[in-house]
Amino acid sequence: MNNFTVPDICDEYENIQIGDLFLKSFGSKNKFYGQIQTVECEHSNSVVKELVEEKGEGKVLLINHTGDELCSMVGDQIAQKAFENNWTAIVTNGYIRDVEVIKKIDIGLYAMNAFPKKTNKLIGIGKKNISIRFGNTEINNGDWIYFDTNGWVISKAKLKF
Repeated sequence: MNNFTVPDICDEYENIQIGDLFLKSFGSKNKFYGQIQTVECEHSNSVVKELVEEKGEGKVLLINHTGDELCSMVGDQIAQKAFENNWTAIVTNGYIRDVEVIKKIDIGLYAMNAFPKKTNKLIGIGKKNISIRFGNTEINNGDWIYFDTNGWVISKAKLKF
């Protein structure tokens, strides 16, 4: 599954977007790829909790945190549930918490940093399956992401290695 590097993808493929948002690895897997499921949240991660309850089928959940209040979009319970339901990874342009537990869960998890405050728990707040932006990179639900410690790229279709 992981017979790629992001630099090699950048050298070989022209029809990709190279991510310019710099994120840190917090999960036990720091190299992965998968089809993207998008979600946008402001100050509540209730939609994220709903999604990880579903079968991930090897997908990567991208969380666009749009709120101006610092809070963690992912904690150990969400990461564990995502692992149990076969999600490959979670990536957020926001924050996570429970770092010491998450690094033991066999899932990829990239985020901006850790922050200990939880979100508020307003049910049904957030949007799924929409176009989002990480830095200058436009990402659509159903695109493919390839991630390693060198960075990340987005492709409209699954790449062949």
